[in-house]
Amino acid sequence: FISGFLLAHLGDSKEGRERFPAKTAAVLGLLHTTGRWTMTTRITSGQRKQLVRFYEDGIDGLNLEKDGAQRVIMQGDALQRRCKEIILNFASTFFIPIQDMDVPRKHQPTIVKLRAEARRQAISDSTPLCYRVINGYTLKHHAPKAGPCRENFQYLQNWDFTDEPTVDCLVFWIPRLLPESTGKNVDEQRAHLAEFRNRLELPSHHCSSFGNVALLSGLTLAHYKATGERVPLNGLWTRTDICSVDGNRLELYWDSGSLYCDYWDWDGGRCDFIGIFALGVEPACR
Repeated sequence: FISGFLLAHLGDSKEGRERFPAKTAAVLGLLHTTGRWTMTTRITSGQRKQLVRFYEDGIDGLNLEKDGAQRVIMQGDALQRRCKEIILNFASTFFIPIQDMDVPRKHQPTIVKLRAEARRQAISDSTPLCYRVINGYTLKHHAPKAGPCRENFQYLQNWDFTDEPTVDCLVFWIPRLLPESTGKNVDEQRAHLAEFRNRLELPSHHCSSFGNVALLSGLTLAHYKATGERVPLNGLWTRTDICSVDGNRLELYWDSGSLYCDYWDWDGGRCDFIGIFALGVEPACR
């Protein structure tokens, strides 16, 4: 049970004692005796921290300081409802940050190389470079629920392009446009990705594309949620793999604090404001 997880990993730990006072532990004790929601997947450090934040928000929402924990315990329905909302919120998260130490052993060489490259770009070691991605996330439907999007992306609902949903996978990236990737056309940027892959000796299927627009929107919004950074930085754009039926390639950038999706119809052009991210995708079966 999720309550058992919380008590085991928070209530009896130093972190739990620091984060949750005794009265809150009593509330979690009620959940331990009545909860019926389960977690069937392995809990990583990144997921654990995310759950801690969800539960902190939920407990704050119960206004314990004013109402008192005892009354909340006696009226457990409110706690049950709030905890269920938190669990459902967690279950609807499609991009889960994975700490370096929690990356599967077979992919440790990749994360070590990317972390070294990130340090060269002055990116903090606390910045996630790997995300567990859940299947089913799309640009039109899910991105506006994941973070700030221009006009909640209502303006693009009638655009005619394949809104390819995410699949279960691990995604590796450095949350900066690939250095020296602007000012190049599409073919030159693809070659630049291959040069980066070869230089870092990454797996041959990494850096093989720009990434579909749903995946890139989810990564940029998840990165914003985790760090507060809006990437690409400095008003630059990133290309995606997705084109409309008219051949216009979709691009992403931030404008006035919101993620914006636009299109560019000139793959052969060299634009000094359009770059690319270097992505490595590992399907869940690998």
